[in-house]
Amino acid sequence: MEQDVFYETAREMRRTERQVVTRGSWRWSVRVAEMVAWSMTFLVLIAVLLGTAAPEPRRAALGVTAALALWLVVLFRILLPRVGQHRWVLSVALVVDLGFAAALFGILRTEVPSMQLVFVPVIVAVALLGRLEEAAAAPALAFAAYWAIAAGAGRSPDPAVLVLTGGIFFMSGATAGLVADELRRHLRAEHEEHRLATAVRHRLMAVLDAVDEAIVFSDRSGVVRVVNRRAAELFDLEGNDHLGAPVVQLLRTLARKTEDPEGYMETFQRLRDDPGAELRVDLEQILPARRRLQLYSGPALDETGTLVGRIDVYTDLTEAVRRAEELERAFETARKTAESYQRSLLPEVVPKVPRISFVAHYVPAAGRRVVCGDFYDFVTFGDGRIGVVLGDVVGVGPEAVGDAALARYTLESFATEESDPARLLRRLNDYFATRLAPERFVRLFLGVLDPERAVLEYASAGHVPPVVSRSAQDVEWLEEGGIPLGVEEDAEYKLGRVELRPGDMLVLYTDGVTEASRRGRPFGQGRFTDIVRDYGIGTPGELSQAIRRSVDSWVGGESMRDDLAILICQVAPDEALEEPTRELVLPNETARLRDIRGFVVSFLADARVSVDVATEIQLAVGEAAGNAARHGRKGDGWSEVRVRCRYADGRVTVTVADDGPGFDPGAVGDDLPDKFASGGRGLFLMRQLMENVEIDASRDGTTVTMSRSVG
Repeated sequence: MEQDVFYETAREMRRTERQVVTRGSWRWSVRVAEMVAWSMTFLVLIAVLLGTAAPEPRRAALGVTAALALWLVVLFRILLPRVGQHRWVLSVALVVDLGFAAALFGILRTEVPSMQLVFVPVIVAVALLGRLEEAAAAPALAFAAYWAIAAGAGRSPDPAVLVLTGGIFFMSGATAGLVADELRRHLRAEHEEHRLATAVRHRLMAVLDAVDEAIVFSDRSGVVRVVNRRAAELFDLEGNDHLGAPVVQLLRTLARKTEDPEGYMETFQRLRDDPGAELRVDLEQILPARRRLQLYSGPALDETGTLVGRIDVYTDLTEAVRRAEELERAFETARKTAESYQRSLLPEVVPKVPRISFVAHYVPAAGRRVVCGDFYDFVTFGDGRIGVVLGDVVGVGPEAVGDAALARYTLESFATEESDPARLLRRLNDYFATRLAPERFVRLFLGVLDPERAVLEYASAGHVPPVVSRSAQDVEWLEEGGIPLGVEEDAEYKLGRVELRPGDMLVLYTDGVTEASRRGRPFGQGRFTDIVRDYGIGTPGELSQAIRRSVDSWVGGESMRDDLAILICQVAPDEALEEPTRELVLPNETARLRDIRGFVVSFLADARVSVDVATEIQLAVGEAAGNAARHGRKGDGWSEVRVRCRYADGRVTVTVADDGPGFDPGAVGDDLPDKFASGGRGLFLMRQLMENVEIDASRDGTTVTMSRSVG
């Protein structure tokens, strides 16, 4: 057991030695010089032992060889490792080595042919260990020793031999010196390159450690080379432990920290078929903390476009998502505030004027982020005329709503001093030209209606042209207009005039109607004109609903990007003067029940219905409207309730219609429901209070028609 440990330790030491000795280094030169010296020693020993030298020279040569071996041990195992690259050590080694070589040459020159070559290993060893100066000095000294010994023995070498021997000496020294010098240069270059590469890597790692993204880089062979600090923090791992390891091993470690480990690994399976593909994946991290991550994995290419590796970048979106949600909530709060403010700009009820019926219809733009600046208003002038206003502020958001409020209230203020539509628009334009932002302007139509004569005077500031539906199904466009308000000062606006006959309807609308888009195609004025022509013979409420439903059908599943506002004014037909019909269209909301009751009470009062009967009719209508508010709303859109009152032949008929999903009236019996039942009492009351109750329910809505004699 102990021997095994000893041998294993020895092998480990040898491996460590081999690893730290670098070609061209001082230790490498010492090792090579030692190998050359020992090789020369063994060669001399073999030559002595196998040669035919006399006993005396042989013993002398063996003694010198033994002394040389001892010197080599001292030189290469003691002096050079401890003293290092001092010039005096090389000088001593040169003199001693030349001394041993000269002694061997002197002893064996007559016994061993070409014994002068014993100087070559000394020259090579000194050239390897020293500089070019030592590499030049060693051949010169060796040649001098060779010539001196040969000449001192009385037999001077032949000149050709001298030249050949000197050439061999100097070529050996020069070659060994140049090779050693070149290796040292390469070593220094490698050290410098390594130093620069290390510095660059440290700076690169400093940059990578400073970024917020987690970065993992693997080379082309799939070995992890870089794991930055953020990656180690994000996934709670020791980055250095994975350097040099297969990237698959690291991916498995990361997969175990995600919500879907199998899906994470399957993402990288695509790289088998296409190693140069780019991956973008959203991840749910669960360990060491729950986070939202975004992964980008892309190929790393060199300047020639060759794939050299792959870089994976993990971005932590947790904080960004949280901030985005906070901003979304803040924006939603601001949007709801602006929408509430926008609704407050609309009048709660339409004017009640003899011979004139008004219907106003407003649908806000769809989408959580859309708040537009459309508005309508009614202004009463001192002479009894009614101002009809429909406006559209260019833009969306709270700013547009604020400009709409400015336009509405400024117009109401100016209307107390001026009733001419054209002059009013000129005054409004001069006011807005200095107060609106340069990118904003207001498109506005202003009409002043004389109810007694049914004459409308109007002016338009860039608004879409209104239409008049004549009783003979003719459609007339009101074309007079000018530029929008706030574009430029001192703009002129023309005054237009139109006479409305009994049964005619004036239709005002915003561009949200004609510009409603389906796959980039607008609804258009042609379709709008066809609807007005087809439904203009009915009531204002029917025409308003026809326009709205046609636009909804045209848009389909797409969202309306602009408000839709419709304002219709009808002069009562001659045949309806003694049998009045009135309509009211409101948002289907519980808060609007009071407006519906007021509308019905006003109608019954004009029809001279007794208080007792009017109270019962009002109660029945209230139950029908309450059911519409509770059960007749669309699940995901704008809902309305339509109330129509008609008096004919001493009988009052009231219709309450919604556009909700409908219900089955047969499921509710005629008797009073059990006191523990969840519903049905309203329908029971309607049937008790009214003489006739009809219910038409479908997927498009529910219509309740109730009638009762009041004569």
